[in-house]
Amino acid sequence: MAHSSHHHDIAPPKRFELPGGFQTAGLALFVLGLVVFVVGLLMGEYNAVRAWRGYIIGFWFTLSLGLSGPFFIATQYLAKAGWSVSIRRVPEAFGAFLLPVIIFGAIALLGAETLFKWLPADPAENHYIDAVVAAKSGFLNFTGIAFTTIASTLAWFGFYSWMRRNSLKQDEVGGYKLTHTNIWVSAGFLLVFVIGFSFMTWYWIMSFNAHWYSTMFSVYAFAGLFQSGLSVMVLIILYLKRRGYFGDTVGTQHIHDMGKLVFAFTVFYAYIAFSQFLLIWYANIPEAAEWYVHRTENGWGFFLFILPFIKFIIPFLLLLPQEHKKNKNNILQYVCGWLILTQLYEVWLWVAPYPAIKGSYSPLWPVFELPIALGFVGLFIVVVGRALAKHNLVPLKDPFLGESIPHSHDHLIYPNGKPE
Repeated sequence: MAHSSHHHDIAPPKRFELPGGFQTAGLALFVLGLVVFVVGLLMGEYNAVRAWRGYIIGFWFTLSLGLSGPFFIATQYLAKAGWSVSIRRVPEAFGAFLLPVIIFGAIALLGAETLFKWLPADPAENHYIDAVVAAKSGFLNFTGIAFTTIASTLAWFGFYSWMRRNSLKQDEVGGYKLTHTNIWVSAGFLLVFVIGFSFMTWYWIMSFNAHWYSTMFSVYAFAGLFQSGLSVMVLIILYLKRRGYFGDTVGTQHIHDMGKLVFAFTVFYAYIAFSQFLLIWYANIPEAAEWYVHRTENGWGFFLFILPFIKFIIPFLLLLPQEHKKNKNNILQYVCGWLILTQLYEVWLWVAPYPAIKGSYSPLWPVFELPIALGFVGLFIVVVGRALAKHNLVPLKDPFLGESIPHSHDHLIYPNGKPE
């Protein structure tokens, strides 16, 4: 209370209204992606493969963004962190996309036979299946990929919905009980997140080359997931803050903290990516090196070699100064936008290089892949925007909100003391 004389009443948060332009643009991208996908399926076997690959690129990219929000929330609950309470509804909104993910995952199973050469209509006629692939048949089969996809997406959405429901209920009843409940729910979410995401990565990304193996690829995929997810969170928080939707509940320190997280996971991403490469290069095992070989042939080398520069070196150098992590001159905003684009670029680099039905696919003309992937992005914009607009933008009855208010304004939020 000693500082109360130095503060004025803080401005309360406002209810977010999704601008019509955002919703229209998102729906337009979704319709465009849907049309291109259907056209690709009707243009012969070769283009059907490319259409399905565009589907997987968009599906994986937005699946990762959707998971990044609940993952962020779960880590905050388990750490009993108070600093992030006033921005929690932004990552909470990301999880709303996990409901469409269930549907998109089921649809992806329809294209599994087209996408993966280890999943043949007639095994006797499939020349791709050799002794190495046959030895993995207990894992690489339709039952395995179908069960993994359905079980993982349902479990993710179930635990997220539980956390979200408790968070919204707290807006009505307040108190610590629902916070403590969400700590346990968060532990459950992280468990199904780790198991489900690992299996999904093995099936939907790594198995494009069933001969290849890596002990680090799931962690590598996670690093990209959280780096890009944090970047989207920062852009949304900056947008809402500039337009006064948070009132005085979000300040520069929140932006700085998020900027530090983006910087930290940019370094973490580079560490995991380099570690995977170093282990494969040092061991020099042909089956392990095959993933990199695919991305240095048929014109792909340039796209692989620039990846460390565009996704680590440039963002790392730009975010080194403290003021840049506070978004001085909009540096943080630009870097986050750049990291989102490079994540989409990298997922494309994971999926697209493998030869389709006829010869090798040129990396210069992603005429099917990019529009289809952007269709998923458009739907993500609409779903997350509506989730933000549907409920209070700040959980005002969270007992730890006072720790999140800039300059220790908690006495203004709780003039009679924090609720017990």
